[in-house]
Amino acid sequence: MQTAVEAWSHAHQQRFVYIARFENELVGMGELRIRSRRHRQGEIAYIVHPRAWGRGVGTAIGQGLLSRGFGELGLHRIYATCDPRNRASSRLLGKLGMTYEGRHRHTALIRDGWRDSEMFSILEAEWRSSPQR
Repeated sequence: MQTAVEAWSHAHQQRFVYIARFENELVGMGELRIRSRRHRQGEIAYIVHPRAWGRGVGTAIGQGLLSRGFGELGLHRIYATCDPRNRASSRLLGKLGMTYEGRHRHTALIRDGWRDSEMFSILEAEWRSSPQR
C-alpha cells in the first residue's frame, strides 16, 4: 500500500478540472486532459449551463484551458471534439482559434443512437500568434 501511495504522489497530474462561476453561481466546467506527455498532446472539454449561454462563459473556459496547456504545461497540440449537431460549440472552438480537422464517425453511443464527433485542434505556434490569446 505504501508503495502505491508513493507512486501515485510522484506521478504527473494528467487531468486539470475547472469550474466557471457567473454572478456567484456555478454555470459551467472545463477539463484539460494530458493525452500524451511524450508527444505533448492534450484534449479540452467544457460544458456550460443553458442559462449562461451567449455570455462568454464557454469562451473564457476555453481560453483558460488553452492558456494552461500551452503556457504552463508546454503542450504542442490541443484538440477538442463536439457533436456535429451542436453548432454553437463548433463556432466556439473556431473562435478559440482551433482548426476543423474532420468528422469521426460513430464515436459515442448515446441515448438516441450513435453520434459522430467533429475534431478541432490548435498548435502551440498558432495559439501564441493568435490575437484572441
